[in-house]
Amino acid sequence: VLQPAPYFPGRIDALMNMVNSEHHVSAMMVTGRTHRMTEMVARLAPGATVAQARAEVAGISSKVHADFPEAYDAASGYRVTLTPFQEVLGQKAKLTLWLLMGAAAFVLIIACANVANLTLMRGVRREHELVVRAALGAGTGRLRRLLLAENLVLALLGGVLGLLLAFGGVGLLIAFAERYSPRASEIRVDSVVLGFTLALVILVAVLLSFIPRLAWERALGAALAAGGKRATGGVKRQRLQQTLVVAQIAVSVMLLMGAGLLTRTMQRLAMVDTGMNTENVLTMEVPRDFAGEGDAAAIAEYERMQSQLSALPGVKQVAFGSTVPLRTAGFMLEIKAEGRPVAPGEPMPRSEYRTASPDYFRTAGIPVLRGKEFSSTDRAGTARVVLLNKTLADRLFPDHDPIGQRVAWTGEVLKFIPVSGDWRTVVGVVGNTRDGGLDAEPLPVMFMPFAQEAFPSGGLVIRSQGDAAAIAPAATRIVRGLAPQQPIERVLTLDQIRDESVGPRRLNAQLVASFGVLALIVAAIGIAAVLAFSVSARTNEIGIRMSLGADETRVQRMVLSEGGVLVALGLALGVIGALSLSRLMQGLLFGVAPHDPVTLAGVVILMGVVGMGACWIPALRAARIDPGTALRSQ
Repeated sequence: VLQPAPYFPGRIDALMNMVNSEHHVSAMMVTGRTHRMTEMVARLAPGATVAQARAEVAGISSKVHADFPEAYDAASGYRVTLTPFQEVLGQKAKLTLWLLMGAAAFVLIIACANVANLTLMRGVRREHELVVRAALGAGTGRLRRLLLAENLVLALLGGVLGLLLAFGGVGLLIAFAERYSPRASEIRVDSVVLGFTLALVILVAVLLSFIPRLAWERALGAALAAGGKRATGGVKRQRLQQTLVVAQIAVSVMLLMGAGLLTRTMQRLAMVDTGMNTENVLTMEVPRDFAGEGDAAAIAEYERMQSQLSALPGVKQVAFGSTVPLRTAGFMLEIKAEGRPVAPGEPMPRSEYRTASPDYFRTAGIPVLRGKEFSSTDRAGTARVVLLNKTLADRLFPDHDPIGQRVAWTGEVLKFIPVSGDWRTVVGVVGNTRDGGLDAEPLPVMFMPFAQEAFPSGGLVIRSQGDAAAIAPAATRIVRGLAPQQPIERVLTLDQIRDESVGPRRLNAQLVASFGVLALIVAAIGIAAVLAFSVSARTNEIGIRMSLGADETRVQRMVLSEGGVLVALGLALGVIGALSLSRLMQGLLFGVAPHDPVTLAGVVILMGVVGMGACWIPALRAARIDPGTALRSQ
């Protein structure tokens, strides 16, 4: 009994011995020296390196080639490739991981810019206190240490809160991501994460301690004369605050652009036609051994399942085949068409090998474009017939009607598997289905009658009158009763299989979108805070303006125009950055260009509305300033 394993390459309920199990077609797959489809998994010895293993494997491979020259033609360039398993798992995930790291870094930048602005405002408020401390003898180092201690306490409190949220969020992330990543179970808040967080907290605290321009850097007399009433902190400090706000907006635009592109990708995938009617269809995989072509016992077992499942209330049709729809068979062979040789230099056509029972296509909702489906008379000993999907029919017979034409499997691999290379007559053409994924082109597929083949697999397709998931428990009990020794795998509706196929993309989109929403909120808070501080610093000025006749609308317009300039600058820089960085996401997109104008326009409008909305709060506050109170405070 094995320990629980991650979903890789899928949820596995049972393992069988490859050497002596007929389930794996033939022991010749292991012992045959001209079989080219086997992959091996090995573990490095303690202290060994990948380079050493590669050298050792290369030496063994060279000796085997020399000992068996008839099996390894030197001109064919046969070789053994040794690749670290981590690289195999991470090849497709690398771009995604970089994207998520970038999104997290962008949120960190926005948060740091926001905190830096708050620190600047706090420094201005405390300027008189620091001047007095300096005048009483506090040196530069002492004041720096004071600020560092205060900022370190704040940063540590923020870091602790973040870690508490991380501990709670990791469980949710693992539960969602383990369906799409074999290494999701490795996600944890370990010593490395804790150390990185602590280092980041200290770094932020140190930087924040040196951002404010300390009071003693000006002439003490001038600072004391100001009496703490110069709350603006000078032109340079205002410009720094405004620069930080612009940076927050720009980075938010770039992050929202990435989230928007991934969201648009999900919308495009949702619009992809699977080529079949997936509504109210339940599937389950029930693999078993076959004794050979036309194994009467195996076929009878599936037919008993079909009969009893058809008697369930709410079930309309039941069929079976080697593989359920919307999943790859994982078994492709070379194929040839009679009288249509392949041109010199062109590779042989390849097709997926699948079997289907009568009414399989009607049950699965796959249209028959030409000809007919299989019938109950297509069994072992009768004429060999096949159906092609449209992709394969167009490839083999681009300018002829495929009905009545003959095709055959070919290739050296037929020596090692129980698949006949006899000619087979095409009796029908069916529509393409997205078995390789919604984001992939339809695969070429050839279907053969289930009762004529010996493929060691079986998938049941059940069409119901209502919710297909509701009949899953009853259907599973029936199959378990008829085949208690057979594993029952992946009991899912076709809609669930479709959703599962885009699960990794959905996870990416949701994570980046959550980062984008967080960035939007933090940026809005930053804009509102800076403008509110500006209004507070300009209370006297606004009071004078209002006493001279400026009405509330004019004051609001003044504040909104100040914020609008910052928003416009941030949007402009953000658009430039987004257009530059979005090209790096090409490999994660489907049906949408990296420079998609709809996404870009939506991001600009959203950020503009949120930004100006954040400006509106300080503008209302400015309009409510009482001129008399403002002048008396002066």
